[in-house]
Amino acid sequence: MRMRVILPAMVLASVAAVLWWWYMRCERACTAADRAAEDLFQRGELLSALSVIDAADARCHCGRFTSGDAPPQYALAQACLRGLLSRGQRAEVERFLARVRGPILRELSNR
Repeated sequence: MRMRVILPAMVLASVAAVLWWWYMRCERACTAADRAAEDLFQRGELLSALSVIDAADARCHCGRFTSGDAPPQYALAQACLRGLLSRGQRAEVERFLARVRGPILRELSNR
């Protein structure tokens, strides 16, 4: 009888530990991507900044780590897109948006 209780408890604890580890890893990845994308944005490398945001968001759905408004990556992605469009790079933006995988840029591509 005791083993019937211990084994499921151990499995549940293991699953919880893996989920916590994955959540923390993704939170760090989204924060790092935000910093890297911001640096690229400051240097004028807007398509690269968008690529960094999309890669992290596709793996981790970065919006889940913010409460309230949109995640910081959303505003930065909007600024990058506006900057590219103001430079006359509509074709590059359309090509990029056609292959995005993360929810942030997929949402922006539908606008």
